[in-house]
Amino acid sequence: MLPGPPMPLDPQELLPLHPLSFEILLLLLDGPAHAYLIVKQLAEQSPTGQLVMPANLYRRIRDMLEQELIAERPVHDDPRRRREFRITPLGKRVAQAEARRLQGALALARSKGLLRNA
Repeated sequence: MLPGPPMPLDPQELLPLHPLSFEILLLLLDGPAHAYLIVKQLAEQSPTGQLVMPANLYRRIRDMLEQELIAERPVHDDPRRRREFRITPLGKRVAQAEARRLQGALALARSKGLLRNA
């Protein structure tokens, strides 16, 4: 594979994040996980229990790997040959920047009367 453009050092350049990418980064803050565990945890934290379709999950994972938000490694002792994903330092900085961006959006929505102040 040919080297692409250098990855941005400023997390702001990767915002806004796709909502599923943000949720995956939040899950990986707890530690490495394979795709099945990610799907299971996303469904558990979803208010509707809606499952993420495999094609959507793997598209997000592919994009996040390319952006170096996550890294992968094969799990050698797993007979199913699963790959494990972990958040990178850049991924953590981007997740923090996205959380601040969302916090600002919520503050604006509250100031416009869309949400009650809690």
